[in-house]
Amino acid sequence: MSLKSAVAGEMSLESVVTGEMSLGSAVEGEMSLKSAVAGEMSLGSAVEGEMSLKSAVAGEMSLGSAVEGEMSLKSVVEGEMSLGSAVARLSASFQEERNGRKRIVVYDCRREHREASEMLETNGLDFNAFLQRVSKEFAIHSKETFVLTTTDRTVLDFDGFEELQDGNTLHLWQREDQVLPGATEEHIVFLPHYDTLVRSGMYEYYASSDGQKSLPYALAELIDNALSATARNKGVRAIEIRLLFDETLGKPAVIVLDNGCGMTSKQLNNWAVYRLSKFTREGNTFASNQKSYVRPDHVPRSLNSDISYFGVGGKQAGFYIGESTRMITKPMGFPDVHELIISKEEFERKEKNKEDIYRGVIRNRKPGDHSHVKQEDEGVLHDLIAEECGKESFTAVVITGIQPEHITFLKQDFPLWTRELAHLYHYYIHGFNGNDMRPCSQNTDRLHNIDIQIYLREKPPRCPRVLNLREIDNDMQTLYINSSTDTFEFKASTEDHGTVEGVLRYHPFLYDKETYPQEADAELAPIEDDDDNDSGVVHQARGKRPIFECFWNGRLIPYTTISEFEWCARPKKAGAVPAECYSRVSGVLFTDDRFQVSTNKLTFMDLELQLKNKDTIFTRIVKGQEQRVNIQREFTQWLKKCHESWDKQVKFLGFKGTITRADAVPKKMQHPWATFSSIALDGKRYKTGQYVKSQKTQPIFFGSVVQFLLYGDHDGDVYATGGQVQIALEPKALYNEFKTIPICKIDRTTTVAAIKKSIDNELNKLPHKLNVEWPEGNAWSENAVHPAGTPLGPLQVTILNKKGETLSRMPSVSQGTVKKLLMELKVVWHGPFGDQETNSHIAQHSKWAFWFKPMENLTKLGKYTLYLNTVLNESNDSSFGGTQLPSYKLQFTITEGSAHTFVVGAVSSPLHVGVPFNIPLELLDVYGHPTQPPTDLKPVLECSGLDLSYEGLDTNGTTFTIRNVKARGKIQNYHSKTYDLKVVLPGLRLDTQMVKIGLLPGNPHSLHVTPVDNSVTIENGNPLRFYIEVHDEAGNITTHSKMIVRCQVRELPLEAIDCSNTGTGHLVTKPVNLKNINGDQYTFKAKFDVPSQKHIAVVYKELTVVPSTRVSRIEVYRQDDDDLLLKDKDKIEWEAGDLLENLRYRLYDEGGRKVSLTPELTSKIKESSHSVVVTGVQFQSGTPGTREMCFTFRSFVEHALVKVTAGVPAQLRLISGPGQPLQVLNEKGIPTPFLIQLCDEWGNPSPDQRVVVALKSSFSALKVRAAVMSQPVDAEGKTTFTVQSVSGPKGEYELHFKGSFNKKPLSAPSVKLTIIPDPNKPVSLAVDYDSTSKLPAGGIFPVFSVTVVSDEGSPIKHFNPAAASMFLWKRKASETTPPHGATQLKCSKPVENENDDCFHFRDKVIPDHAEKYTIQFSLRIDQTKLLWSQQYVMNVVANDPVKLAPDTQPPTPVVSNSDVIANRTLVEDMTLRIMDVYGNAAAQELEGKVVVSIRSCSGANSKGLPLFEGKVNTLQIKLSQGKVHIARLAIIEKSPGQDGHEYILHFKPEVPKCPTPLAAFELRFRFYNDAENQHEMSELSKKKDELSTAIGFYKEIFNGYSELLTLLTNVDKVFKETAAEAERIMNEPRRVCSIPDPFRGGQDVLGKVGHLALVEDDAAAVVLSWHIMGDMDCVITKTTAAARRIYDDTQGRQQVMPLDSVYWNPNNRSLPHIKYGRSIFQPIGNPRFARDLLIYSGDQESCNMVFKNLLGDTILIDDLDSANDYRKAVMQNKTPCPTILTRQGERISAKGKFGGTQNKAPPIERLHGQVFGAPLPQRYHTLQGQIEQLGLYRSALQKKEQAKKDRDNHILKLSAPDVVRKEEEMEEKKQQLEEIERKLASTPGAGHLSQPWAQVNLGEGVCRIMCRFLGPVVPQEAPLPRKPLGHLDRLQPQQGAQGLGLGHCIHQLLQSEFPTGRAPPSGQPALPEPTACPTWTCGLLHLDLQPALPEPTACPTWESSLLHLGIHEAQASALSTLM
Repeated sequence: MSLKSAVAGEMSLESVVTGEMSLGSAVEGEMSLKSAVAGEMSLGSAVEGEMSLKSAVAGEMSLGSAVEGEMSLKSVVEGEMSLGSAVARLSASFQEERNGRKRIVVYDCRREHREASEMLETNGLDFNAFLQRVSKEFAIHSKETFVLTTTDRTVLDFDGFEELQDGNTLHLWQREDQVLPGATEEHIVFLPHYDTLVRSGMYEYYASSDGQKSLPYALAELIDNALSATARNKGVRAIEIRLLFDETLGKPAVIVLDNGCGMTSKQLNNWAVYRLSKFTREGNTFASNQKSYVRPDHVPRSLNSDISYFGVGGKQAGFYIGESTRMITKPMGFPDVHELIISKEEFERKEKNKEDIYRGVIRNRKPGDHSHVKQEDEGVLHDLIAEECGKESFTAVVITGIQPEHITFLKQDFPLWTRELAHLYHYYIHGFNGNDMRPCSQNTDRLHNIDIQIYLREKPPRCPRVLNLREIDNDMQTLYINSSTDTFEFKASTEDHGTVEGVLRYHPFLYDKETYPQEADAELAPIEDDDDNDSGVVHQARGKRPIFECFWNGRLIPYTTISEFEWCARPKKAGAVPAECYSRVSGVLFTDDRFQVSTNKLTFMDLELQLKNKDTIFTRIVKGQEQRVNIQREFTQWLKKCHESWDKQVKFLGFKGTITRADAVPKKMQHPWATFSSIALDGKRYKTGQYVKSQKTQPIFFGSVVQFLLYGDHDGDVYATGGQVQIALEPKALYNEFKTIPICKIDRTTTVAAIKKSIDNELNKLPHKLNVEWPEGNAWSENAVHPAGTPLGPLQVTILNKKGETLSRMPSVSQGTVKKLLMELKVVWHGPFGDQETNSHIAQHSKWAFWFKPMENLTKLGKYTLYLNTVLNESNDSSFGGTQLPSYKLQFTITEGSAHTFVVGAVSSPLHVGVPFNIPLELLDVYGHPTQPPTDLKPVLECSGLDLSYEGLDTNGTTFTIRNVKARGKIQNYHSKTYDLKVVLPGLRLDTQMVKIGLLPGNPHSLHVTPVDNSVTIENGNPLRFYIEVHDEAGNITTHSKMIVRCQVRELPLEAIDCSNTGTGHLVTKPVNLKNINGDQYTFKAKFDVPSQKHIAVVYKELTVVPSTRVSRIEVYRQDDDDLLLKDKDKIEWEAGDLLENLRYRLYDEGGRKVSLTPELTSKIKESSHSVVVTGVQFQSGTPGTREMCFTFRSFVEHALVKVTAGVPAQLRLISGPGQPLQVLNEKGIPTPFLIQLCDEWGNPSPDQRVVVALKSSFSALKVRAAVMSQPVDAEGKTTFTVQSVSGPKGEYELHFKGSFNKKPLSAPSVKLTIIPDPNKPVSLAVDYDSTSKLPAGGIFPVFSVTVVSDEGSPIKHFNPAAASMFLWKRKASETTPPHGATQLKCSKPVENENDDCFHFRDKVIPDHAEKYTIQFSLRIDQTKLLWSQQYVMNVVANDPVKLAPDTQPPTPVVSNSDVIANRTLVEDMTLRIMDVYGNAAAQELEGKVVVSIRSCSGANSKGLPLFEGKVNTLQIKLSQGKVHIARLAIIEKSPGQDGHEYILHFKPEVPKCPTPLAAFELRFRFYNDAENQHEMSELSKKKDELSTAIGFYKEIFNGYSELLTLLTNVDKVFKETAAEAERIMNEPRRVCSIPDPFRGGQDVLGKVGHLALVEDDAAAVVLSWHIMGDMDCVITKTTAAARRIYDDTQGRQQVMPLDSVYWNPNNRSLPHIKYGRSIFQPIGNPRFARDLLIYSGDQESCNMVFKNLLGDTILIDDLDSANDYRKAVMQNKTPCPTILTRQGERISAKGKFGGTQNKAPPIERLHGQVFGAPLPQRYHTLQGQIEQLGLYRSALQKKEQAKKDRDNHILKLSAPDVVRKEEEMEEKKQQLEEIERKLASTPGAGHLSQPWAQVNLGEGVCRIMCRFLGPVVPQEAPLPRKPLGHLDRLQPQQGAQGLGLGHCIHQLLQSEFPTGRAPPSGQPALPEPTACPTWTCGLLHLDLQPALPEPTACPTWESSLLHLGIHEAQASALSTLM
């Protein structure tokens, strides 16, 4: 199918691709590419990422990268055609549609200033018809002549007319050579070529900046175009790069100008088309009238200028450098200038307006016409356009909108990038032989016609810089050429006819240095470890850098280098040429365009692969002729010739031997070093013992030669490039040390006599002693005592040598460095916590001596020592050449002075009026030391408003107490009031202190009742009202617990009021209602008292009750002559229809007095009349506002205005909020707030602020978090809710807004929202494993696959496997996370073909104890958050059954044949189970039986064995469910058996269904004939069991020590692992300060503030950096001179701060809440001085001075609330508070101001790197310490023999005190065990060792025998064997033991126990003499007993526990005991 027909038919695809509408609009937003092309595949799957095809077509990124690699359109359009055919058909489709429509734009250029244009349709017209159409449109007279041309001045004819396309532009002229009267515009289309699709991946795959500055290579793209344009120039090929950065001329611009052939408008159109290379312009729609591409002929070095190639470089470079590119060009032979602008701004504008992006305008104008230039561009373009006149052809590329970082780079790194350009075009500039500047050079091939010039203009006063690239002489190719001495030219031919020219150059070694040039702006590449590097060359010239640089068409391809070819590589084996010569070769390769490069010309595609192909042929070029030779042989011969001819080396003579060095050389270089007695160097001979002088060392020194050193395995005279010489420094009495320096640093110009003379003159000039003088006569004697503050000094010190001469510097050593002498003064205070340095000064020598000013800071009490030390200026070292320089010491004591001031101690609080308290005072001297008070001290107390008195004074040491102080006075209320109490101690210098006291009222003293008068008058019917106050003795209202005031009045109930809390109260009684008072008065008494305070006097008040003045009676009467009085319920006779007029009323009180009428009274009197009361008027609806009510009655009308307000709140309305439907990511917020309006039931806004609105969720599963969840409405009835986060399971929910009024709910809205899961948020861990698998103890767990599941349920892959862990612990039901001590296992490494979307835990060992375990997995999300999986219960079951064993090992039974059953019991209540190898009960379903029998330990027959009850020797017990229980098992009474013998109780299981035989359980027991012996042996057996358990415990400890020893032995492995971890931590990303600091390291310059300190805490680093943001880039200098120098160099732009002009107080103040060393309140928020968080990276004292000035006393606190509380508390204590910063980023100024953006730190990203860096973690420093220790330990293990000795020493020294104690305890228990064994031993059979030997290691026993007679036995390679072997092949006897056989040793042992002459027992032969065994180091024990005795047992290794020696019974027993 065609791509055209694939697009939906409502629009033509041509309109899409040609840009008449964007593909974004064509695809209609979310329309998939599949619907646009094939209808099935989404754009997301077709185009990787979410980019529009428009951006792909525009070249903003290659479609190749967009369409997933090199995917063909076949994968996009379902496989019907390839991408190429699709694009071809697409182009044909466009052509068909264009053929149907042709519109031509014609400009009328016949007249001056006439630029009219017309768009003419030419459909169906031939050329003649078109001419007629033109004549008609432009009103051309029939006789008038005219010419039509293209914009390239090509006259239009019939053929040309047919070639016209839609949108072409023509010019209408009077004649062909007419001057263009004005500028015209030609609309062009520069759609990207289809190469954009098929070759765009080239950049992605092959180009890489590799961390280098790529701007020079962008400029190189423009130079490439210029070189191609000027290739056919006959004269000078001028290329100029103008960098115009002078803002006074306009916007910054980069201009690349050349005098090449220029471009026609069609060629300019082609230039604009992206990826339209020179090969694709012919034969297609892009073809122009230029000739088709022809590959240039071969020239040397391929310098063919054919490097403008791919059609991408100019555009890429322009938009990389800036944002707009203007092309101005004039083609050769054409009069017009063509101009085109493409810019990012224009593209964005067209895209925004949905215009055709790839349509543009070429402006055609005459040269010098700048009428179209905007005003702001005048300075740059006017001058450039003015230069056009007179030029035959040119092209100018004008780039504007330059990136600021590019401007900075181009200005600041001018030498760097110009040098790089000179390197790129080296051979174009200097010719094919390069820039050979040597005098002997005859280079005549220079291309003088190429002139590349750089012009940089900056803002004045900086002068413009002009540089020709030919003037650069330090580019790498120039360095290579001029440092070489010979060349080797060759040629490589590939199988596809590619040709490469190559040149190798040799750079010789000259005496003491390599001449191979080094990079000027980079260090030499490090020489890595190389297993093949056995040549011993320490320094190689080229190092690991590659040999060949690669040039393509004469231009360097910078990112492609070739290390070497096989034929020129260093051989692995030594050959005829020294290996280091291979590193003295550099090379260069020249290729043409047959070898492909990336489109940005930074890398070759496959050059190295082709050249290293086996079919590539290399030939040598000699004098321009090609020779087919063996290239490797030729190269080797050439290299050998160069080495012999040009290298100048050192000859080593007098070989002495080979040594190993450990002094300051890498470990791999420590061996071998050959030593020689002399060398021949530069025509001179140097020998051992000869005096030499060093050069180029610091310092210069003299000495005698000890030996010459050369690395490598040598055995005779040898030549080498260098070596080292060991020198003994002279004079030896002064230095006494050796130095090893390179031989090249021997001064070959000095003489031996001069050296000797210098050495002799040194010794007599050294310092000898110090002379201390006291100029003012106030000398301090030794051990003197002085008061604090007594000045010490001044001091005058002189240094004298032995001649008595005064010295100020060390005697100079010949021409060595002069060492100035300084005098260091230190005063050390010997305080209670150690020595502390109080004074430290270093004085320089003045005119006569060293002077020290008086020291007045000796204020601390205690002993002091004054030290005067002579030190060296450079190092502050107090010794020189191993000898201490002269010093002086003075000891003295400082005591406290007289009383100067005092401090007031803590006063008891609270204080009450009249209550005595004490005031403690502490007397201090002037320095704050406690001191004794004067004897006549009389304090004075003053306080405004208080009367103070005290009883007396107490003195206790330095404490002075004013006793029983009383304060009296009025205070305003019963709350505490703060007073300033002034304490004055007359006679002291500072005699006054103020102390704040809070004074409360005193104890209750009196009762005050108001009114004050004793007589109180009230009216009847009124209550009594009294105001009660309780006063202290000063009249202040006071309070007290249970202070109830009562009031008793006759006729009234008792009233009481509680004054406990307030001290006051209003007491109101019930009303006094006396009946029938009739105007009389009555008198009562009121009593007031306080029952709980008996001492308070009772108060009485007399009460008088008078009649009430209130109205009590009303009289109504008619005022007429009769004054008719109307009484209640009277009948009045009146004539009907008559009027009752003139009614009046009178009022009377209780006393009968008439009451005057007042308006208030009259308003209360109502009368009935004929009126209508209207009630219940209600407005049912409407809006609030003013309403008019009309009342009508008959003809009467009355109007009333009523203001209607909103009704009762009835509903809540949502008036604004986020759009619907509302979708929110889980745990994300809703940025748009909800605005709620309170309304009545008619929708009117109600301002009733009593309504509180709450935000609720519809389900409890939905968690909603907002700034406030409920709040009242504001004055307008509105409230706002901003949802910060919502979380819950995905689904639909509702947010409800609820409110109520008068406890009735209001109608409220709800908002539906949908929780969308977050695909990047981990929410759970899914664990997959084989849950059906059986988990046997000690086996392997199944593989656990752990997947990190996102919120949406998809797996997340980006987590580090190291963050995943598996925890295993014994099951506990209540735990949700692993308990402390749980086993943690790490994730396994992935295996091949394993899914990468989960972590795998494999090969994890199952615990060996069968029970339930819990497994849980975790993933560390960040430093604080862990994600846990659910817990999985693992039921570990027993493994395969292997044995029968008890639950617990029973003790060794001891029985006897007595009649007591307890003495005959073997086992009791014992359960035996079938178990696996780990002791777990197994096979519980098995049934069977257990056969119990008794056996002899010696294996003898069963005769005489003990019998079970029932007189049987075997028992059968049923085994059920895998176990058998034995209640009791005993022997019979009087059972047979051998007394004292040991037997075995054998339990053999017989289980038919068990697949494997089960091991029987055996229990040893002892049998005795008597019960008493049995009891004793039973106790010993219990003790034996306890000792065996203890010994086993100790052996476990010592085995742990052995493992530790093994770890130390593997120190190399540990060292590498530790170093790798340290390197990993070092390379981990951490916060750094990115402020450039070029000044650091200069003289007296510390650097910029941001680099002087580190801050560990991230939050603190951000807020501190922001707080001093203005100072972060300030340069700190030590001197004003250095600051001025930086100021001048930067023309005042750099801020500086010299420390010598800064005042700072070295004393540290305490935090504001601390006074006199005590906290005056308890702060919250962890306040700290901000400067205390800084970690200084350099000079501590200077940095402390800097940040004390910048930060001052600024405080850092955790949060804003804590900061405000802290500041408030500080200010309440009348203490100024400095600026406070919080870790959350807020700032409270010293004035108390906070809030606003100016007091809030921005995020760290907005600080742009101006932030303090983070220090390395503590773990790194710990590892470094471990590495240092491991390095020291590893160096101690270098020799194998020494290592073995150190290892043995470690074993001996391993006995720490606790280990020694445990060993002693173990030995003691062993001795006890042996003693018990001896006691337990029964009488053995003849010729057998006793039974205890069954448990003893035979080797150990024999060793003990040997030790007894031969001394300690030394192990050879391993500790004693732990198996019962009879071999001693791992033992060797010490000296003196040779020649003694083992039999002889045993014989001597027995003889010591049984001396000769003692007869053996009857029936036994005598002990024979042993034969002399010459040695016992053979593998088998050689007893060599005489034949009279039997031979040992047949087993060669004696694995049997018995040893048959056939000796006497008593002798065997003794041997067993001793062994």
